[in-house]
Order: sequence, then C-alpha cells, then structure tokens
Amino acid sequence: MDPCSRRRFLASLAASWAAAAAGCAPGMRPVLNPVAAGAKGETFGFRKWVDPHADPDVMLIGIHGFCGSSVDYTNLGEHLLEHQPRTGLYAYELRGQGSDPIHQRRGDIGSAREWCRDLLEFTRLVRSRHDGAKVVWYGESMGALIAAHAWREAPAADPPCDGLVFSSPIVRFRDDIPAWTPGLVQVAATTLPLARVSLETLMGGQQVRVTQSAVHGEQVKANPYHVDHYTLRLIGTLARLIDGMNGCAPTFRVPVLVLHGGRDYFNNDADLRGFVARMPREAASTYRHYPKAYHLLMYDERRVAVFRDVRRWIAKLRAGRLGKSAKNRRDST
Repeated sequence: MDPCSRRRFLASLAASWAAAAAGCAPGMRPVLNPVAAGAKGETFGFRKWVDPHADPDVMLIGIHGFCGSSVDYTNLGEHLLEHQPRTGLYAYELRGQGSDPIHQRRGDIGSAREWCRDLLEFTRLVRSRHDGAKVVWYGESMGALIAAHAWREAPAADPPCDGLVFSSPIVRFRDDIPAWTPGLVQVAATTLPLARVSLETLMGGQQVRVTQSAVHGEQVKANPYHVDHYTLRLIGTLARLIDGMNGCAPTFRVPVLVLHGGRDYFNNDADLRGFVARMPREAASTYRHYPKAYHLLMYDERRVAVFRDVRRWIAKLRAGRLGKSAKNRRDST
C-alpha cells in the first residue's frame, strides 16, 4: 500500500473514535497548569456548575470527548444544580482539542501522558477549592479513556479520585475492524506523526449517529471549537488508549459507574459487560445500559434517565454505600 493510500485508509478507521456535542454553559474560566512540559504557565479554560449556597461535598470533574469541549457537560451540570445541588461539576478543556489556547497545537497531542498530567493537575485545583469533598472523574468517550489510563498511571498508595464514571467508553476495536489494523495505525503514526488529515477524511464517508437527531459529521462543523485536521500522532495515541482499556479495568480500586447506550456505534453491550467483568471487587462496579440510547448520553433523548442513575449512584457514594460488595449490574431503559 502506498503512503497516500495508507493515510487515507487509516484515517477512515478513525471515524470510530469521534464524538461531539454543542450547547450553552457558563463562561469559561482559565486554569493554570504550571507543570505542563515545555510550556510553563499554560492555561486551559474550564466551566463549573457549583451552587455557592449548597456547600457541595461531591465534586465531579468532566473530561470531554474527541472533537468536544467543556460545554458538553451543560445538561448534566444544570440537572445537578436543580436536583442534587450538593454535587458540583467542573469540566475543563483538553489539550490538543478545539479550545486549546495554543492554536497550533489543536488537533495534536505529544503523548497520552500530557492528557493524564493535565487531569491530575486540574484535580489538585478542584481539591484545593473544595477541601474535604469527594472527587469523581466523569469521562465521556475519549475522556473516559483518559480517566482510566490516568488512574492506572497514578501511584496505588495515593488514589487520585474517589470514584470513576465512564460514559460511553470505547473499550475495544469493533469486530469489523481487521485485527492487524491497530498495528498499521501505529506504523503510520510513527512514520508520519505530524501528518494531518481532515475531519472529512477521518469520517471516511460514514454517517455516525451519536444521538437520535445528530449525525457526527454534520454537527461538529457547526461547533466553534471545530478542528479541521488531526495528526496521525493523535490518532495513534487514541488507538493505544482504546487497546489498553481492558488492561486498565483490573487496576480500579474505587467505585465505578459505567454508562452505555444500546445504539452506540462504537461498542455493544457485550463489550461493556466484558470490561466491567474485569474490574476487581474493590471497584464495586455498577453498569447501566440504555437499550435505545446512542453514544452521546448527555445529549440523548433518554438523558434524564441517565442523569437519574448518576444521581442515585452519587447519593450512594456520598453515604458510603458503594463499598467492597458484589458487583451491581442492571439494565436501564
């Protein structure tokens, strides 16, 4: 296969890693990341949904998905303010995505460690503002991959958070992707790491439905944080994160909530049950499956049911009722 054909082929496969949403939220605030390699004093924007009168004792940290933004957490944040005000939510902008303050870095990432380091630094900021509150990482799609790998890389004796929520995590490659393809992705990412491909090429002509009313390719173009081109290095990084998800599962030592839509394009119910089955008893894992929902659960028509289950899980976490008990799996509608 010639290099140009190889790039087109690899990029078309990357469609199975894309998800995005748009909405309204409070204005962004800058957050300082003083430990970012090679860029001392970097700032990344974030949004927060925190009731100043409720004295919140659980803080969620939202990690958005590929092509996404902190604004994707608007529906969840507003729901919690109304129905569970003692749970606050912070969501920040990811390095290399469309709201990265360094424009030339948008669409690229040096390594997954940078994403993990940013998450740990942002967690420290949230803890400093809400001393004593339990912190829960809430990752959607690619954000779930980052949360899982950041947990695995953290010291076992110093857990970085008190709970994990994985919304629509991509835990394996679909069966219709040949087994040799991930290796070819890495070859391309190593050979031409900074080569960029357009979003249209990434989609490979596929119409990926991410909610009942939204097709990914159509929706992302309207977003103000839209990125036109992505590097093969970033695509290769995503491939490695996906490939490592089932290896992350046995390392979890805090309560875990996994959310999945039955019409998710990327993985099926069996894939997610296999992921949950690998978690140890210490994770006290909870799996919620919504048969008629799609990939972007926070914007799905059934999001109220999703948010209700999230609230109930948080209430149990707050009360200390998600201990080292048998795993809890139940389908939802």
